Amino acid sequence: MNATTPRPVPSRRRRKRTLVTPIVLTVGLLALISLTIQGADPGLMLALLGAVVVVVGACHLLFPGSRFFTIGLANFVGIYAIIFEFFVEAHFSQLPPGLLGLGFVLPLAAFLAGVVIRREGIRAIVQARPDGNARRRDLRRFGRAFGWVVPLGLVGVATFLLTPETPQPVVRDAFFAAMGFIAFIVLLVSYDVVVLLLETGLLFEEFFEQVAGLAEPAFAFFTFYSLLVIVFAALYTVVDRFSPVSQFMIGGAPQKIGFAESLYFSVVTLSTVGYGDIVPVGSFIRLVVAAEVIVGMLLLLFGFNAIFSYSSSRRPPDR
Repeated sequence: MNATTPRPVPSRRRRKRTLVTPIVLTVGLLALISLTIQGADPGLMLALLGAVVVVVGACHLLFPGSRFFTIGLANFVGIYAIIFEFFVEAHFSQLPPGLLGLGFVLPLAAFLAGVVIRREGIRAIVQARPDGNARRRDLRRFGRAFGWVVPLGLVGVATFLLTPETPQPVVRDAFFAAMGFIAFIVLLVSYDVVVLLLETGLLFEEFFEQVAGLAEPAFAFFTFYSLLVIVFAALYTVVDRFSPVSQFMIGGAPQKIGFAESLYFSVVTLSTVGYGDIVPVGSFIRLVVAAEVIVGMLLLLFGFNAIFSYSSSRRPPDR
């Protein structure tokens, strides 16, 4: 193939991603985030997850270019959910869950509306640049995509004007005014956010394709690493078992070390972390520990160098 021959574009079947995987990843990510929120109403959290699934699923159907776009969008929505819950706990905890759910959905609905309205323009950008290496965001689009941070930050600061003595109707009106303003800003920047996420998703896809090429040397490195962990753990156990006195301090007291504890100590030592919950006290065992530390440092240095050398040797030459 000469330099003028265009690179073949992957077929639609190959490029099209199943909707199940991004939906499962999205629900899993947001469910994990929801479990970190204390005092959240279960019905409200289910409603939030349902709204997010609708938005992410619709965006995936409109632009099925990369699963990482869906993951990136789910991550953005997850951050939004955490910030939303923070301000609810700080200022709007007395509002009923139904009103809170409606307020949460408003920016998501505005985002989806903006995406649907501008879908042809987004598709034109996607189809005009099928090569992932050519999809790079410019600084103007990057600035527009994150231009909502300042006005939304001002809205968040303004909510601190509310006090516990503020009448409930005023709090409710302030909540819907804030969420309505946020929805309006999101509607304006939804196009740039989607394009940014699409291009970022492609960058992530290229990155993970390169990482996949490191699977074989990484597995070899992990195998040798595990072997060293087991060998030194066995040495610790054997030396301590046949020694008349304990060679380790465990939890601040001298006691015989078991093989499970030796494995843990060997991993900690080989990685040069050293938590200090298990401490070698015998002279000979300290020499063994010092040897494992040196071996661990050499393994990391030469192991990573071997992995990157393997990756460079298998990299296709530039056209």
